[in-house]
Amino acid sequence: MKTALLSTILFGLSLGLAPAQVVQERGNMPPGDVVAGKVTTVGVDSLVVVPLIGGDPVTVKVSDTTRVFKERQPIKLSEIKPDDVVFARGELKSGSMQAVMVGVVNPEMIQRMEAGGPGGPGGFNREDLGKKFIAGEVKAIAETKLTIARVDGQSQDIEVDENTSFKRGKESITLPDIKAGDFVRGPGELKDGVFVAKELMVGRPQMRIRFGEPVGQPPQNPPADKPVQTPPKN
Repeated sequence: MKTALLSTILFGLSLGLAPAQVVQERGNMPPGDVVAGKVTTVGVDSLVVVPLIGGDPVTVKVSDTTRVFKERQPIKLSEIKPDDVVFARGELKSGSMQAVMVGVVNPEMIQRMEAGGPGGPGGFNREDLGKKFIAGEVKAIAETKLTIARVDGQSQDIEVDENTSFKRGKESITLPDIKAGDFVRGPGELKDGVFVAKELMVGRPQMRIRFGEPVGQPPQNPPADKPVQTPPKN
């Protein structure tokens, strides 16, 4: 049950959705890759993380300049424990990441996901994957058929037709512009048991992460018509 739940959390992130405590951060995120997974080992200056979507463990290296935090508060690397779920961002090469930031998921977020279910706080229904939308990496293309390694670990053959539109960012592209290894996502429907995409967007969504604020709530800034009151100077 817990493994399925954690997969659901990452599944929402991979679609650019925001379950519970993952929302847009003020300012820009540092460039790099994102790894989300369960911690298995905590070292002096590194973590071993097993990705929630599967695959080989990733060694997340932490330096003096790495932001390590929980609930938006800085913590020490030693405060992270095995079985904690973390999000790390940095440059990923050959199973090793030099992290610029590591954030620990608050257990309350997982509790909210358990309470709300896959279709609740994250705003998506995991059961619709492969039926009403698709998200995953293109593994093979044969004419109008694409084999997709979905974000939930399943493989699925999908089709495109003359009504399918293709985009990379804001730019319209065509099917030949899509290559094996591209990440694609988009809505569609089942036709004779085969998922046919209405639109395929190439590229992973850009994720900006802040821990500690519920979904749907704006940053806690004062309203524009109510200026901040400062105490009088002595």
